[in-house]
Amino acid sequence: MLNYQFKTCITNGRELCAFVEEELNDRWMSTRNALFPESLISFLYLDMEQMRPAFRCLSDGVRRVIAEKSREESDRVYQLFCDMTDIHVYFELLRLEWKFRLDRARYMGYEFPQNFLQVEYLDEMPDRLLTLQRQALDLLTHIWVTDTSEKSVDEKMTTCYLAAEQAGKELFYFQAQRMSYELLYRETFAEVLCPETVYALIDCHLRECLKREIKMRVCKNCRRLFAVTGHGGVEYCDHPFDEKGRTCKEIGAFRVWEKSKSDDEVFKIYRREYKKRFAWIRAGKITKDEFYSWSEKAKEKKAECEEGKITLEGFRRWLGGNQGSK
Repeated sequence: MLNYQFKTCITNGRELCAFVEEELNDRWMSTRNALFPESLISFLYLDMEQMRPAFRCLSDGVRRVIAEKSREESDRVYQLFCDMTDIHVYFELLRLEWKFRLDRARYMGYEFPQNFLQVEYLDEMPDRLLTLQRQALDLLTHIWVTDTSEKSVDEKMTTCYLAAEQAGKELFYFQAQRMSYELLYRETFAEVLCPETVYALIDCHLRECLKREIKMRVCKNCRRLFAVTGHGGVEYCDHPFDEKGRTCKEIGAFRVWEKSKSDDEVFKIYRREYKKRFAWIRAGKITKDEFYSWSEKAKEKKAECEEGKITLEGFRRWLGGNQGSK
């Protein structure tokens, strides 16, 4: 029968997740690691409303296992749990947990399978995760965005939780964790968590964020929180933003460049003439070779203007006097 372990720790600025599966004489281990706290931040912005159909498929599948008491159906449902791990590393723990549950139900001959396959747990999961996302984001936003004082994280949290208690507002509830201090799979010696649920994993990474005072900022592009782990003045995150795969940081750098050029009169008149002549290619007024020949000369004249060798008016006259059209 299947046994499993899921362990996680944070060491040298990285989070390590290791999971072991054992069945009879077979043993498998795999690991995942990422910069801390990337897993937590990405999970907090996971669209849980879009995840509801996936959780519904899991619930419906487990109900079919209970009704049909079928190993084939059990294997099919387990594959759905495997698919969830492609969405986020936290769902590796969900996969292991339910592989154990399904295996236990099969081992018992599907007698009273409800004892192992509590499908209501899956029904409630999207709402519970949505609540944890909101509470964790509210807390991090208060600590790093709303409260701009120089107080420590502990002091800010104390103020925040006391105010919430008086207002009757429910904040993130931290629970007791099962921790150890050990050599983890011959890779690192660290404080290690053995979480039993996804909720415990979120709890662990959030508290480590706060304990380590990982500073956060709101990205100027996507408006999401991100951890400031390098240069303190960074304003954009590394999150992929558009269909081209460009990150907010890349888009931000381009916008800064565009803004700097918007105040550059030499660049503006050059860019205007460049676009006009480029359009002439399609209109048949000039050939591509003529355009590229003009472009090289225009770049040289632009450089001369920027170096003060010719005046802005002289550059403008040169552009106007070199039409190059048929």
